[in-house]
Amino acid sequence: MDKDLTQGRVIQKIVQLALPIIGTSFMQLAYSFTDMLWVGKLGSEAVAAVGTSGFFLHLGWALVSIVLVGCGISVSQAIGKKDESKAKFLSINALVGVISITAIYVFILQIAHEYFVGFFDLNNIQTEQMAFSYLRWSSVGLFFLFISRLFSGISNARGDSKLPFKIASIGIVVNIVLDPIFIFVLDFGVVGAAWATILAQILVATLYWQKRSLAFLGKRSTWNLSFLPIQKMIKLGFPPSTQYIIFSLVAIVMGKIVSGFGSDAIAAQKIGLQIESMTFMTIGGINGAILSFTGQNFGAKLYHRVRQGFNAGIKVAFVFGGVMTALFLLFPESMVRWFVNDPETVTIGANYLRIVGLSQIFMCIDMISTGVINGIGKTKLPASSNIVMILIRIPLALWLSQPQNFGVNGIWMAILISSVLRGLINTSIYLYLKTKLLPIIKTQKTTTLIAEV
Repeated sequence: MDKDLTQGRVIQKIVQLALPIIGTSFMQLAYSFTDMLWVGKLGSEAVAAVGTSGFFLHLGWALVSIVLVGCGISVSQAIGKKDESKAKFLSINALVGVISITAIYVFILQIAHEYFVGFFDLNNIQTEQMAFSYLRWSSVGLFFLFISRLFSGISNARGDSKLPFKIASIGIVVNIVLDPIFIFVLDFGVVGAAWATILAQILVATLYWQKRSLAFLGKRSTWNLSFLPIQKMIKLGFPPSTQYIIFSLVAIVMGKIVSGFGSDAIAAQKIGLQIESMTFMTIGGINGAILSFTGQNFGAKLYHRVRQGFNAGIKVAFVFGGVMTALFLLFPESMVRWFVNDPETVTIGANYLRIVGLSQIFMCIDMISTGVINGIGKTKLPASSNIVMILIRIPLALWLSQPQNFGVNGIWMAILISSVLRGLINTSIYLYLKTKLLPIIKTQKTTTLIAEV
């Protein structure tokens, strides 16, 4: 099922790999999207409860991504070098790392969930109680979610992005069917949304294990567990994952700032993030394809294809980012009303989309540049710039959201400014690295021409 990305037309290889990844990403988005559509019918308080819990669930993913990202890069480079045994060795040890980190984090959430939710000072007992229940139950599903994401990442690194799409499709169909049953028919409310998602995630993880555990991990008798590969993957994945962790922590602080404007503002932010995820998930699929493509070609020392991959990806970024900006500017109220009809929430959410919508192109080129840079193993460079740009959101939000400035809209402006700067800086980092590869690229092209003559 492995796909060789070191041969054939660059754009064709990237698109073939990216489309299923995008589809898989949308399947993952559909879990929370579907939950939010149904939860929205319970009111803005329910949306605020799910949104508050979501910050800490995302933090869990950020922590586990230390291993997930390192595994994806390591496996793709091993496949590029035709080293199958090493790829399986890395994969089984990555699984151990993912399960270990998840177990520790879930335990913390189970015993301290009230303190986490209490950080936001929601000042609404009903919203807090719903958040407590949703967070405790949803955290249990993290085991199955992260195992599935590990298998999905390994499959993508091997060049097979169709399998994750097929399995994720089955999971979302189950979630869509179960959501209304658990939320309304059985009258479990927001807890019903969590249960529906958990059951779907269990099914997805089971399908991955049945279909690909042997191919990705090898026979159990050949498993060789060692802390060394986990340590190396953590070292490789830590820089890009650090930005995810800091992003999650900053998002929690930003959520705290937003909570000062009331439950409607929290609900509007959650809905806005959900809608903006359409951009993130789509370009994230290109990012995943670019990373795997770059990893294989860099491992095979085909540096000219790395540059061609970036050029193809950046074109997609401009086109798609421009389309999403137009949609956010033209139809913000209609998009927010997919979830709620509360006038105040709709107004705040529409303003979020209008302001953040201006950053969509920059967010897209940022992810393309980061995918290429991470694919060649230079993970510290974009991670450093992204961390700085994420951290500046807090002082910017505090200043711009003051009553004499822009109020809650100032928080969205802080996000806009940091996203624009990230796109510009990471593209500049890639251009700098390209100059380091250029002499090798010229040599390769000259050798190819001589051979053809």
